[in-house]
Amino acid sequence: MGRAPALREAARLTVLAWLSIQGLALVDSLELEFAPGLNVLTGETGAGKSIVLGSIGLLLGERADAAWLRAGATRGFVEGTFDLSARPDLVEAVRALEVEPEESRVVVRREIHADGRSRALVNGRTTLLGPLRALGEVLVDLHGQHEHQQLLKPERQADFFDLWAGTAGEREEVERERAALLESARALAEARARAESDRENEARLREDAEELKRAALQVDEEEHLRRERDRLQHRERILAGVSEAADSILDDERGAAAVLKRTARGLQHAAALDAGLAPLLDDAQALLSQAADLGGRIEQERERLLEDPLDLDALESRLDRIHRLKRKHGVDLPGLVALAAELDARLRALAPNEDSLQDGERAHAKRLDAFRARLDRFIASRAAAATPFAKEVGTRLAKLGFGKAALRVESAERVAAREGAGRDGGFVDPPSIPGLHFSFQPNPGEAARPIQRIASGGELSRVMLAVKSLMAERDRVSVLVFDEVDQGIGGAVAEEVGRLLHSLGERRQVLCITHLPMIAAFGSRHFEVSKGVEAGRTTTSVRALEGSDREDEIARLLAGARATDTTRKQARELLRAAADVPAATGATAATKRATAPAAQAAKRRKGAA
Repeated sequence: MGRAPALREAARLTVLAWLSIQGLALVDSLELEFAPGLNVLTGETGAGKSIVLGSIGLLLGERADAAWLRAGATRGFVEGTFDLSARPDLVEAVRALEVEPEESRVVVRREIHADGRSRALVNGRTTLLGPLRALGEVLVDLHGQHEHQQLLKPERQADFFDLWAGTAGEREEVERERAALLESARALAEARARAESDRENEARLREDAEELKRAALQVDEEEHLRRERDRLQHRERILAGVSEAADSILDDERGAAAVLKRTARGLQHAAALDAGLAPLLDDAQALLSQAADLGGRIEQERERLLEDPLDLDALESRLDRIHRLKRKHGVDLPGLVALAAELDARLRALAPNEDSLQDGERAHAKRLDAFRARLDRFIASRAAAATPFAKEVGTRLAKLGFGKAALRVESAERVAAREGAGRDGGFVDPPSIPGLHFSFQPNPGEAARPIQRIASGGELSRVMLAVKSLMAERDRVSVLVFDEVDQGIGGAVAEEVGRLLHSLGERRQVLCITHLPMIAAFGSRHFEVSKGVEAGRTTTSVRALEGSDREDEIARLLAGARATDTTRKQARELLRAAADVPAATGATAATKRATAPAAQAAKRRKGAA
């Protein structure tokens, strides 16, 4: 694969800058550098023009299989370089698709193998077809095949119309408000459901709350009760030990207090005679005081034990009550204490919550009414723009050979009713923004049909051209590809198609296959697609035409293989007229003079092709 050539400064607005096709269909190796503005491709029928556009379709995520491969090839690929340096909006759009441009460029590659496998890469990284199609819809709008025609998608028709009508910003605000209302409605519904559940279970809530209130539980109560239970279970042994201790201190004859009392008395007599014994007397008296105090406390404990009723059953009952409540509510004792407070709060909040809910629901209803009024104003703004939109498109359709054809903007609901389709029970609450349909009426008095039902590829492409020329300054898509746009037209209509394509190319890059010289003359760059035999194999080649080569090709389009000096002169006049006349001013007399002599011949050749 060769490198993409450096872009000239003049081509800074080009988006599809370079295309390489290798080993596909009749192409052995082909590389094209596209220009800004209108790029036209011409050539004999069957030369392979559709291969170029089909290859672009592969870059956009169209189905690929081994049938695409050149006979005998084991693999082939198409690669395109999209230069976004002049379109920061597209840089942000592709970043939103998790594609990071490299030096403001995106390189898309599609490989096809003989076993039917295909692989897609974006900037060298493998990607799935879904993300590739999403990227393609941002970059290219391909007309002439029903795939990748965004205006054929009902959900996109509203986007295009709102962009043209200047209601896109208002629509975004309405959509944000609707999303906020949906969230508000969801929160209110959940709160109402909780309140109703609480109300329905109020009796149970009160019963549980009263039960926990009567239990008067304490966080550390269970451990205390277990200790008391253990004490009561060993009461007799504890009492015997306490009694023995009391007797060993308080016994009148042999108790520690009696012994210390005699000791203190002896030391008192001795100290009266020997002052040096006074410290011993003090120590003896202190021990006597401590023994008396300890004995008194032990005696009090023995009396308490003797008087303490045998309340073990009450303790067991209390512990059993705690265990039962823990099992019932599935929480521990601290959880039961917290649950008691929670139930009390829920019961106290029932009435105030109802008032708060009603206030919230009234506020929501008021906000919803305001939203409906705003939505009505938005729909009215759309309706007001529908007539001038249809009028401007109708004017372009007339110039493109449709006579009094019309493109109408209708709400999706109205179209569904007319088509006999069912509805889903009406608008949701809050109501959604109604969709829009573009309906095409080819002749007065005939029924309008959705544009996706236009059968003819040429008619469809011209309708798209009419709309796209109107949308050029507002549409984000940067590359427009038209095929069959010249089907069934000629003369002044063909010239008007060329003028519109050229005008569209002033704002967007345009690629167009054409058989008509009146269209080809308007191209900023002209490619000739030809088919020949090389080394015994049929091969499609493409070359960019300039100067006399381009004049020869325009002459061939005018008169076929019988090109003469006269047709070459007509070709030069046609090219000069297309180059000199601004697209907005229409055809000049020179252009008409150049096209008139060969118009019928070109029409006959086109019909034969």
